[in-house]
Amino acid sequence: MNCIPLTPSFCAANGIVIDSYEDKSIFFGLINLNDTVLKNRIKKAYRSFQCTFSEIDPEAFSIKLSRLYSEDTDTETNALVSEIDPAAENKIDRIADDAPAINLLNSIFLEALAARASDIHIESGPVDSSIRYRVDGLLETAKTITRERAASVSARLRILANLNVLENRRPQDGHMDIKTDDYSLDVRISIVPTIWGESVVLRLLNRSDTPLGLDSLGFSERHLVHLQDLLITSSGLVLVTGPTGSGKTTTLAAILKELRIRNSKIISIEDPVEYRIDGITQIQVHEELDLTFESVLRRIFRQDPDIIMIGEIRDIETAELAIRAALTGHLVFATLHTNNAVEAIYRLQNMGIPGFMAASVLKMIITQRLIRKICPRCNNAGCPHCANTGYCGRTVIAEIISIDKTLQSIIADGANNDQLESWLKKINHRTLLDDAREKVFMGISTEQEIRRELGGSH
Repeated sequence: MNCIPLTPSFCAANGIVIDSYEDKSIFFGLINLNDTVLKNRIKKAYRSFQCTFSEIDPEAFSIKLSRLYSEDTDTETNALVSEIDPAAENKIDRIADDAPAINLLNSIFLEALAARASDIHIESGPVDSSIRYRVDGLLETAKTITRERAASVSARLRILANLNVLENRRPQDGHMDIKTDDYSLDVRISIVPTIWGESVVLRLLNRSDTPLGLDSLGFSERHLVHLQDLLITSSGLVLVTGPTGSGKTTTLAAILKELRIRNSKIISIEDPVEYRIDGITQIQVHEELDLTFESVLRRIFRQDPDIIMIGEIRDIETAELAIRAALTGHLVFATLHTNNAVEAIYRLQNMGIPGFMAASVLKMIITQRLIRKICPRCNNAGCPHCANTGYCGRTVIAEIISIDKTLQSIIADGANNDQLESWLKKINHRTLLDDAREKVFMGISTEQEIRRELGGSH
């Protein structure tokens, strides 16, 4: 294929790429299939070949072109070099002449975006390196490359993230901004040395994303009623709990998006800021600059906020400040890493928050997970649309505890987990498993997916 003398810049400018070739036939992908002038130019340039043209969509074109020119070659395909526009240095949907490492990285990003990946893993092994994408919460192997090529990609990432290119013995963390025609990405990068080379993990945060509405996240009707109550709450503490990757930030962003229509000053402290929400003051945590959750929270009281969102309660200092803010008339939202709603109450007690103080401010505890949805095109049978997994996209399963006076009294008395769970069972509280089973009954997900996420035999 690389014997065909089409330069990357020509292909990118004209929207044409070689899809395949055999013997005396060349098959071209063309973005604009009606471009007869271009077709005639190609046919004249390749008089001894049978040229066949088919339409290709822009996304597939970018991926194909990046793949084609990411190969290590010394042929004329990569021999013609054109000057790279410095302003387009971080533009990943362009092709750089004579830059196989750059084009390989571009193709990795483009393929990850096309697959709806949240993370990219580049992992070195004893022989080769694997590239895996996390899609709908699960890692899927996309391709295998040589360790040498993985090292060149890692070096390129270090340059883009302003990291030490010569340091490969110590872990490094950083971030970079990446742009395509459709996306503006904030990419968080973590590089850790391993016995075989390096493990590189890239977290993709799409700055172009806008928060979804609460009614589009998958909450049940009864849960939406509880969440709508938050929109008329003026003060108190609301906790959103669950493990990493359970959609807590997305839920909070959807709530804040609804709250912004009020005549209120809303301030969020996040690490990282995943959704840009117009009308809300969003603050990025930078621990290296002493901008921690705790230090920023101390300062924002002077900003006259009505509503405060804390990306994560990690320590007693942040927990105490959140309680203080709620006690002084603010509506405070925060996330906490616990497996269920009852554990959230116990976690606050373990941090040193007295039961009576927690009971006086807690308004609601939302615990959630994300489960994969059955692919609508193949009904879980597996098809190209869902990469033959049978699933496409995710929805939320949740349990919500609204803190009433009885529960306030139980929490204030320092009740343990067993006592709290006993009370919830007595009032027929709807658990995560109950919500998950409803999703299966409605044909949204499967029993296998519920077992994978919640464990056990249900």
